[in-house]
Amino acid sequence: MGWTCVVAGCELADIKQDRKNAKGFERYDISEKAVYFEGRYLPVAQIKSVRVQPSVYRPRHSCGVGFPIFKIRLDYGAERPVVLAIESEKKANAAVDMICRANPDIVLENYLDPHTGLKPEKISPPLY
Repeated sequence: MGWTCVVAGCELADIKQDRKNAKGFERYDISEKAVYFEGRYLPVAQIKSVRVQPSVYRPRHSCGVGFPIFKIRLDYGAERPVVLAIESEKKANAAVDMICRANPDIVLENYLDPHTGLKPEKISPPLY
């Protein structure tokens, strides 16, 4: 499989070796050099800020309210950040810790609830 770098001009030299050293976080792989997702990768050195926030996944054409997930927002200066969706809060936090250890210049943002202005204890799916 050919991996495409999301930041032109910042391609990694040895992706095959780097992927061998990567750790899996559900559907994503993260190494000290890059975050791999959906056939693409984002070099960790290019990430400017990262944030974990609770969210809800609603499958298309479902009649339920969805189930809680955690989104990891990786901002690298482009118009649209890379967003990873992970079910486990523990795995989401471990992924963020790994990314921040690989690049100490990354700003770790805290997610604040837009309604209360506080860090949420947990996410509750909306009731319809």
